Amino acid sequence: MIVQLMGKVSFQIEMSEIRSLVSRATGRSLVLIDEICRGTETAKGTCIAGSIIERLDDVGCLGIVSTHLHGIFDLPLSLNNTDFKAMGTEVVNRCIQPTWRLMDGICRESLAFQTARKEGMPDLIIKRAEELYLTMSRSNKQTSSTANNGPSVGYSNVNGLVDMPDGLGNMFEPPLGAFGLLRKDVESIVTAICKDKLLDLYNKRSISELVEVVCVTVGAREQPPPSTVGRSSIYIIIRRDNKLYVGQTDDLMGRLGAHRSKEGMQDATILYIMVPGKSIACQLETLLINQLPSKGFKLTNKADGKHRNFGMSVTSGEAMAAH
Repeated sequence: MIVQLMGKVSFQIEMSEIRSLVSRATGRSLVLIDEICRGTETAKGTCIAGSIIERLDDVGCLGIVSTHLHGIFDLPLSLNNTDFKAMGTEVVNRCIQPTWRLMDGICRESLAFQTARKEGMPDLIIKRAEELYLTMSRSNKQTSSTANNGPSVGYSNVNGLVDMPDGLGNMFEPPLGAFGLLRKDVESIVTAICKDKLLDLYNKRSISELVEVVCVTVGAREQPPPSTVGRSSIYIIIRRDNKLYVGQTDDLMGRLGAHRSKEGMQDATILYIMVPGKSIACQLETLLINQLPSKGFKLTNKADGKHRNFGMSVTSGEAMAAH
């Protein structure tokens, strides 16, 4: 709905207020902006927001800027005093809930579906929205591969910028460099290996339904989305020396934090795939550790005895116990 006040639409009013704010801000100012540039078309609103953030960063004021415009994080902004924060999440009574505490990093998802369901939105509408979301995600991935390559909040110092994610991919993706090409190769091969394995498990009735394999990237400084909390996943860390680390976990955010706390791993990029349960995650982890070297990738975790035994046969009780 477009709100008019004194003959102006909401975006005009916002621009008038922010113009006054920007023109008067100093290094001693406290600036609070909620959902910056939300009242206009996404691409241009993102660029206006990015330019405003640069201005506030240059002034050196203290402030918080929240946004759902994830394209801001892909713009070539000149920022010296800005930090990125996201809101933490936790599982309470089997439901994902925000902690209302800020944590380092960027998150590009939100709790939109959960919030809509909690407020009584018909389940039929939510399920259709989730289907459309997956369609848009796949479309963005395909566009990205040919062209290139939770609720969160933004905290600015300006001294920080917080992302309140609902987005479906990057609007402004830079051309792929060597690292980007490696990531694409890893994503493609990992997805293919996992799809084949899950199909095999489904045909052998080891799993009740065939799940879709969606490989998601968590870039440097980013955090996994709220939808990963309390769920099993496999993950691949791509290090700056082009070596890979394969793991599985029920706490992706915690595991990623532990890895990034190590020297040289602060900017590590990871890929992850949500899977139906820890047992499946363990099998896929072992399979990837054994097969990725044969595809030409170098791993930091080698296939030891239990990895060689585990997963050789889906029905092998000995193999299951070994892991």
